[in-house]
Amino acid sequence: MPPGIVNMGSEAYLVRLCGGEFVLLVSERSPAEARWLAEEIHCAVARVDDLPAWTISLGIAVVELGETDVSAAIEGADRSLCRAKAQGRDRAAA
Repeated sequence: MPPGIVNMGSEAYLVRLCGGEFVLLVSERSPAEARWLAEEIHCAVARVDDLPAWTISLGIAVVELGETDVSAAIEGADRSLCRAKAQGRDRAAA
């Protein structure tokens, strides 16, 4: 697996774009399931006890079934991330 990509199990990959920006790629999931997974990640970060307090903001976008170019979805997720940060950080937005 290339550096900067973490296999998160069944059909999910966390990809580091740059700095502190990451993209979570999940296949064969509904938008609701993607939001649920983002919230699970958010809650897991909040439960980490042995690290300094930190937060995570998540942008969510969907790639339609059969779509091969994910660049539009990544741009959409980036816009969603900006909305999450504008709403006060430490949250997920679609």
